[in-house]
Amino acid sequence: MWSILLSSGDGSVIVILKDRANEIYKKVEDQKSIRGRNQDAILAACLYIACRQEDKPRTVKEICSVANGATKKEIGRAKEYIVKLLEVEMGQSMEMGTIHAGDFLRRFCSHLGMANQAVKAAQEAVQKSEELDIR
Repeated sequence: MWSILLSSGDGSVIVILKDRANEIYKKVEDQKSIRGRNQDAILAACLYIACRQEDKPRTVKEICSVANGATKKEIGRAKEYIVKLLEVEMGQSMEMGTIHAGDFLRRFCSHLGMANQAVKAAQEAVQKSEELDIR
């Protein structure tokens, strides 16, 4: 499942995200309330949350592609369940950070093989749309 993180290019990022995902999973597992739930979806949701918390967001679709058969719907439900569970445990809102188009832009442009000039133009367009609050 960790292959999704390789596109970040930095080996230390993978270790940090693995550790964060494992930490989240341990907290959830300690609650003993995940019995009977899809374990692949739970693990994928832990990875999704870890990526968001470490400002290396991945789409649910990307996580789903490496999640051993868990669907986007199952991962989404598992994520919501885990967030609610941990918020109750901590007694506070769980911070996951906001996702912006720019967070995905460089990686997606790289996958498309776009020229550096085109990437810069796309970044400027995203920045302008955020400044003008276009959604």
